Amino acid sequence: MRSLRPASLRGRVTLGVLALLAVILAGLFTAVDVALSARLHADARTRLTDRVALAEQLQGTLSMQRLADRLRGDGVVVRLCAADGATCASAASDPPPPGAGRPRGERPPRPDTARTDSVPVETAGSVLFVRSSLPGNQTLTLSLDTTQITEAVNRLIVLEVAGGALALLLAGLAAARISRTALQPLEDMTAVARQIAAGDRGQRLDAPRSDTELGRTAAAFDAMLDELEAAEVRMRSFLSDASHELRTPLAGMQANAELLLRENPGREQRERIAVAMVRESRRAARLVDDLLTMARLGRGMPLVAEPVDLLALAEAEVERARALSPGLTFEVRGEAGAHVDGDPVRLGQVVTNLLDNARHATPDGGVVSVHVHRSGARVRLEVGDTGPGVAPDERALIFERFGRGDASRSRHTGGAGLGLPIARGLAEAHGGQLTYVGTGPGATFRLDLPAGAALPASQV
Repeated sequence: MRSLRPASLRGRVTLGVLALLAVILAGLFTAVDVALSARLHADARTRLTDRVALAEQLQGTLSMQRLADRLRGDGVVVRLCAADGATCASAASDPPPPGAGRPRGERPPRPDTARTDSVPVETAGSVLFVRSSLPGNQTLTLSLDTTQITEAVNRLIVLEVAGGALALLLAGLAAARISRTALQPLEDMTAVARQIAAGDRGQRLDAPRSDTELGRTAAAFDAMLDELEAAEVRMRSFLSDASHELRTPLAGMQANAELLLRENPGREQRERIAVAMVRESRRAARLVDDLLTMARLGRGMPLVAEPVDLLALAEAEVERARALSPGLTFEVRGEAGAHVDGDPVRLGQVVTNLLDNARHATPDGGVVSVHVHRSGARVRLEVGDTGPGVAPDERALIFERFGRGDASRSRHTGGAGLGLPIARGLAEAHGGQLTYVGTGPGATFRLDLPAGAALPASQV
């Protein structure tokens, strides 16, 4: 069965307002009707008891018929009988004819209110009546038909229903118009989203006010679009740079493979071709590994947390770098007890990337230095070199993917430009920072990590 709930937000808001208003009106009208009916019936009972009190005061001063005429009116029907029932006087509820009222100068007797509450009022269908025994062995019966009260309340209910329906109709029209105006920014968002989906990426809401709920939503929507557009630009740039970086090793391997197929080189030349193919394949594999590492960093890389001696880790990585670059001088110094909590493999990758960056930037005969020390609750590892350094306007670029601060992108100046971005991402994954702090000749990079617990003596 299909739900009758409106599909649009505007319809649901209008329906909700009308439902709430209908409940309020129904409750209000019911309370008014009940209160009015109770009040009118209470007035009718009071009218009967007041007439009984008046009859007790006038009894003996007027004849039976005259007393009955004095008590009638306002819908009250009077029947006054003697004790033996032989003589009765009655009076309908119609007002007495002119001249039949009180004698001139006679004041109306004041009802005995103390007696009023003691007179029982009985009900027979829609008629209220009281019976009272008057002095002189007379029986007074007063009755009052409440049909007029019921009809008046019913007429009021009809008027309330008609007025309530009209009020709901007007409220529905007003709510629909107000909700249409209030929700117009959502319609604008929908139109902008459709235009963007159609390819118009430059569309924005540009909300004039940001201090309202919809204004803040529109501002957040524009910020989201800016970020998505920037992410799309970064992704396109990333794919372009990745394809550019992979094209060179793949082209080298293809050229060497075609050379082997076209010609029949000698043993020495075949070995050179094989070495070149292995070198290019390693370069491509390293680039693919770096790309996978960047992708994992983007969605959260799982890390193994264990105590790591950062000085010992740096010494091990420096030995590897010394073997790869025998023409450079490597210096390691630091403080004992510089421990951090982290993944030793990933922290080793950070140090390796920093050392590789320093090796490629430092000419033969230069010096690469590593300094590990504590600074309060932090442990710092600084890698410096005696190379040309990094120009101030390029220091932000070197931490971007495929950014080397070298417009020529020459392979002789470094790798694919992913080492430093990966190192910074791994540092941030450990709760640390990687920054460029060099101010003089050469470059200096600082790895700042939170200090961990010291290793037990058996593990040092």
